Amino acid sequence: MRCILTGIVADDFRMSTDTAGSQPRETTSFAVGGARLDAVATRTTTYASWLWVVAVATLLLDGTLTVYGLRLGLTEVNPVAASLIADVGIVPTLALLKGMALGVAVAGWVVMPEDYRGLVPAGLALPWACASVVNCVAVAVAIA
Repeated sequence: MRCILTGIVADDFRMSTDTAGSQPRETTSFAVGGARLDAVATRTTTYASWLWVVAVATLLLDGTLTVYGLRLGLTEVNPVAASLIADVGIVPTLALLKGMALGVAVAGWVVMPEDYRGLVPAGLALPWACASVVNCVAVAVAIA
């Protein structure tokens, strides 16, 4: 069996007690990754420094809107975060969770091949940006 990360996976040999099934069969399917992933990785790596700025900005925006929303009486929908908030408070919980996410991201940045490093800040910025939009709408509805 031959497997490659980009392009096509081919030469999948399966053995069977059935004589017809014991012949090598070639299957062709798309592999994980490919040219599209390479293109996205190249583009994000080109803008990695800006993506780190966006990631930190969305982290701060998400945290600020979460604190504000909780103080308005909204509830946290993440059960892990909600449990920690009940035990240790809003700001310490957010600092812990966001700090852990940043720590994992920095560790990933260090061990990841250089060509793919831009995916790390993009992977942080995208969900935090989405959470910020959701929080912004929730706060706007709570105020209105």
